[in-house]
Amino acid sequence: MGAEIISGILQRLDLSAFMISSVPETADTGQIFRHLAQNKINIEFINQLSLKNGYSNVLLCVDESNRYSASTELEKLKSIIHAREIVQLQKVGMLSIFPHKEQAFVISIIIRSLTAEGISVLAMGNSLSSVSCLIDEEKIPDAIQCLSNEFNLS
Repeated sequence: MGAEIISGILQRLDLSAFMISSVPETADTGQIFRHLAQNKINIEFINQLSLKNGYSNVLLCVDESNRYSASTELEKLKSIIHAREIVQLQKVGMLSIFPHKEQAFVISIIIRSLTAEGISVLAMGNSLSSVSCLIDEEKIPDAIQCLSNEFNLS
């Protein structure tokens, strides 16, 4: 595998993740983002998964310094959006990998490599320019080393 497949890896530490589970698909989940924005809480990562039963799960990350404020605001919204529960995962890190092309191929390498090293991917998302994954913050150095080796980065 060569370094020409990706241009680099960016790490983001000190994140807190929240899983908002079983939100009815008829609920206005936009309220979550409006409410957090009004309280000057930036969302660093978001992933929403629609389930077959008419519900969805929303996973979002905020800077660790906003953990308490975000938790308080999300609890206020819980009954409004009819979420079953909100689970907080502290101390997660995000790796963003910048592939030149063939994102599906790069994603498969990322998952295979991290899994082989015993590093669990908590969530994954992608855009036109990057593939981002959340993992336990303490595993970030190992993950960077693993992916640097896999993609022959110096």
